[in-house]
Amino acid sequence: MQAIKNSSGTFSSLLVILLALITALDAMAIDLYLPAMPTIANDIHVSSVDIQLTLSVFLVGLAIGQGIYGPLLDRYGRRIPLLVGIGIFSLGSFIATITQNLEWLLIARLIQAIGASAGLVTPRAIVDDSCSLKESSKIFSLLMQIMMIAPILAPIIGGFLLSHIGWRSIFGFMTLLGIIIFIWGYRSIPDTLPIEHRTPLSIKNSIRAYLTQLGNTVYMGYTLAGGVILASLFVYISGSSFIFTAHYGLTPTQFSYIFAANAIALIIGGQIDIFLQKRYISSKIIIILGIVIHTAVGITLLTVINIGNVSLITFGSLLAIGVGALGLIFGNLTALTMASVKSQSGVASSLMGMLQYFISAVIGFLISLISSAMYQLPFAFFICGLLAMLFLSISLFKLKKNNLNK
Repeated sequence: MQAIKNSSGTFSSLLVILLALITALDAMAIDLYLPAMPTIANDIHVSSVDIQLTLSVFLVGLAIGQGIYGPLLDRYGRRIPLLVGIGIFSLGSFIATITQNLEWLLIARLIQAIGASAGLVTPRAIVDDSCSLKESSKIFSLLMQIMMIAPILAPIIGGFLLSHIGWRSIFGFMTLLGIIIFIWGYRSIPDTLPIEHRTPLSIKNSIRAYLTQLGNTVYMGYTLAGGVILASLFVYISGSSFIFTAHYGLTPTQFSYIFAANAIALIIGGQIDIFLQKRYISSKIIIILGIVIHTAVGITLLTVINIGNVSLITFGSLLAIGVGALGLIFGNLTALTMASVKSQSGVASSLMGMLQYFISAVIGFLISLISSAMYQLPFAFFICGLLAMLFLSISLFKLKKNNLNK
């Protein structure tokens, strides 16, 4: 990976990797312990329904935390809130390591999530502070590709630790990971928000900042487009295991290979994105291409499922194309969203995260109401693709109108 030149110097490869690790803390905190949930439930004497609350509480904490960090980033800069967040994540992980009951495990997971949410918000603000639109598109794409290594490695690491040491070692690993990232971040992360650009911290100012972004049509269109695309990815993550194990009869190990292959497809999509950017193809065109491919895969899957039995190879191949298309979308759409904000990018980043997680949760619930699991995934690709194109069109139309009025 080559260092990326930007307006403030060099965005080094190591800094990109560090920011990707920080951004992936939430994913690691979920994927690492998923294989251990039945064991944890048995060990602390709770039901499978009760132990699933640890995941729900974590997701709630992520949403709450992102709302908290936005104003803090615009008041105190990027560095201090991020390091505090990583420290909070490490503390929550340590508490989970020594907990003896469900109540304290839920508290630990909430603390973990509030800490990890700093890693979702801050890297976007740092990149937006430091880079032009073209540069930030490349960096966000690289961040996504590095982050996708997490769902490949995390279940393997979690399963190994569970088998050889026990479930507490998984949270011990998270604690160690948090400490290492904290030390690395303390030595390497710059504060990219100048003091003169920081805003006073107050409830009134925070509400005004959020309302300002909510009234930004271009920003909101991009944010909503990103939300429905993220929802499509979440439907895939939550529903694909049932399709491949229950419908196609694959073992959990075989499914993990399918899941890893699709993560690689997403990485390949990101590499194609960077290739197209080097050919001076605009971010907007690349996003539209990705949405069209993603939507077309949804339509194709719905068609072939209606015709008759779909072979594993056909379904898996089409799914890989649909997931890979997301690699063309995420980095560019994040860059366009942040570039549409004139100031207070910390608040903009946190609002984007909150809205997109909320949208994903709502759409995921609605899609789950479809009785056939085979139809849920292609329907999500199709509907989310159409909605993404609609919201993107609203932003582009408003942007064109603003340029004509200048």
